[in-house]
Amino acid sequence: MGILIPVLPFHLSNQGVGIAATSLVLGAAGGGAIGGAVLAGALTHRLGQGRVAVVSLLLMGVAVASMGFTGSVGLLVGLQLLVGVAAIGVMLSRHTHLTSSVAIGLRGRAMALMGGSMRFSFLVGPAVGGVLVDLVGFRSTFLVAGAAAALGCFGMLPELRTPPSTTTEVARGSGFGVLMRRHRGVVARCGTAGFLIMAAREGRMVALPLVGISLGLSPSSVGGLVAVGTGADLLLFPFAGWIMDRYGRLWAMVPAYSLLGLGLGLLALAEGPGLAVTAGAVMGIGNGLSSGSLFTMGSDMAPDDATAPFLGVITVMSDAGRIAGPILVGVVAQAAGLGWASWAVAGVAALAVLWLLAVVGETGGRGGSAPSVGTTSVDAGEDARPFENP
Repeated sequence: MGILIPVLPFHLSNQGVGIAATSLVLGAAGGGAIGGAVLAGALTHRLGQGRVAVVSLLLMGVAVASMGFTGSVGLLVGLQLLVGVAAIGVMLSRHTHLTSSVAIGLRGRAMALMGGSMRFSFLVGPAVGGVLVDLVGFRSTFLVAGAAAALGCFGMLPELRTPPSTTTEVARGSGFGVLMRRHRGVVARCGTAGFLIMAAREGRMVALPLVGISLGLSPSSVGGLVAVGTGADLLLFPFAGWIMDRYGRLWAMVPAYSLLGLGLGLLALAEGPGLAVTAGAVMGIGNGLSSGSLFTMGSDMAPDDATAPFLGVITVMSDAGRIAGPILVGVVAQAAGLGWASWAVAGVAALAVLWLLAVVGETGGRGGSAPSVGTTSVDAGEDARPFENP
């Protein structure tokens, strides 16, 4: 729902809502996503991917369309919570679908495309939202956005014809309980990697504009500083998937997060816009090379008997990192300055690289390394390598 990024804050401002309450409304979607991830995983496992996707898209459509008819902070918080739950339901159902249906030799490219399309939507969505508000007003914009979400249901209709017992990987009797009994170690390995990676990614998104502001750059210049990284990010996602499938997951992830850490180190040293722009570009290249990497790693490590619940728990752990990264920047910057805050996030990126190398290992079975854990995928000829769960 990238369209809501500029529309909802302006709608709240027009209703006379203050900054603190606006922040509460905007943050509620993230809270809904975190709170609903485990439930979405369990429902996907039990009901099937198509059913969860359809219900989630309809819920999102109704919630978004309703926003244009109220200025109540309480109601908008509730609607945003529903949007967050619905968004995570759509994402987990699609992630589970790709995990079970795409050959492992093509998985990196499929997940990179999924990640890249999500990033592209957050580039295009805000622009479309702004234009719609100018043309038809706030209420109609929310209605259009809600209708667009609901229309996505038509793409899920073929999956509804498949009985739930065959849309999930295993019988409905297993799930979250099986996951925690049999696969705690895999959850810890993959979830910790997700936490560290997302903390570094989100910390970068806070540190970069703050450094630009501290250097005295104008708002448009700060926007350009962020856009440099975003452009590199979007251009590289097809290359990221190809590397993961051709050479192995670590051949994309280790350089990607090493570049992210290097860019943060350069940002810490920046005393002018030139080095800050260079840092932003380096971080953007690193983040672009990592497109779809968490999706791919999660799919590779997901156990066959609890795929959707596993992906739900991993999402919660990764989203915890999404919250921790900005907090780390704020705490360290307050205590020691923005330079040290950038170094702190660079340290998190370095720790993520070490964790991937020392604990997670190669999960795709490429480049001569055995995977840590994986799933049985559709036949991919020489690219399909059945893995054994620990």
